[in-house]
Amino acid sequence: MRYMLKETKSDLVVDILIYLMAFLLAIALGAFLIWFLLKINPFSALSIIVSSSLFTPIGLSSTFEYLVPLTLISLGLAISYRAKYWNIGADGQLIFGAIFTMQAIFSVKNYVIWPGLAILFVLIMGILGGALYGLIPAVLKAKLNVNEVLSTLMLNFIAIYFMTWLVDVTGPWKDPYAAELESYPIPYKFYLENPLILLSIIIISIFLIYLLAEKTPFGRYLKILGSSKNTADYIGLNKTLTYIYLGLISGALSGLAGALQILSISHILSSDFDSIYLGYLSIFSTWLSALNPLYVVFSSLLMSVLITGGYFMAGIAGVSQLFIYYFEGVTFVSIIVFQALKHRFKKVIKNE
Repeated sequence: MRYMLKETKSDLVVDILIYLMAFLLAIALGAFLIWFLLKINPFSALSIIVSSSLFTPIGLSSTFEYLVPLTLISLGLAISYRAKYWNIGADGQLIFGAIFTMQAIFSVKNYVIWPGLAILFVLIMGILGGALYGLIPAVLKAKLNVNEVLSTLMLNFIAIYFMTWLVDVTGPWKDPYAAELESYPIPYKFYLENPLILLSIIIISIFLIYLLAEKTPFGRYLKILGSSKNTADYIGLNKTLTYIYLGLISGALSGLAGALQILSISHILSSDFDSIYLGYLSIFSTWLSALNPLYVVFSSLLMSVLITGGYFMAGIAGVSQLFIYYFEGVTFVSIIVFQALKHRFKKVIKNE
């Protein structure tokens, strides 16, 4: 039997309205708070976010730096959330991807290897690190029915403190000449800063995840599992393997993001490596994409613009960069509320 789950026209219209209303509500409330509390022209402050993050060289570069990891992580979360496998542990998986990447670099840095091959090797190790760390909560979910929200959340803390120990004063990777808690820097031959290569990695990842989610039986099984576990049991869907595959896929993408952070941006592992918690931010961009792999890059771009523009807004207009996190929270809560009222919106559209 073949199951086809297609979105109706009214569903699409309602989804567009829900995300648009949530976004506009967050802007309206944010503008009111900026005007009421700070006595600053809110439209001037908000315009700084867009102009500085997209139309200045430094801002555009910073926006792209955030876009790469947010897109990769969000792709893994999108495919997991379709099956209602709530992976909250992308930060831990990103960190372990970075740790495996650093270990791979330390292991081969003294060997004479073609740079392209060396970079490919450490990227694969980063993917492996994230995948293995993502496998832990998936196995716990599949075999012991352990709540993945709790397990992935706790694994985030384990990853953070393990990383901190590695670069602590007495840690094995601590650079004795560095004032901060950070590792030895990676050799220049491992740098991967070409934006075209990074963009290609994003495009290939989007294409592969889209094919997996929309054009394969596995993608249809995810939709069935996400819509009804009873139906999944009735048709004999192997939920154990499905959860394990999802843990591996989402962990691998987060691990790849961690590897690219090391090779293209930080070039070291430090105690504040994931200081803005890219994994948690990716939850926002994932939901904003409606769990569609093709939309993930746009929601991640929006999140990247907000983060970068927030720093400029704080320096130019005097509005705290934390406003961006308020905006994210209001939008996220609004989406949840409007999703709960989705059936009412459908009735209104049908009556029209």
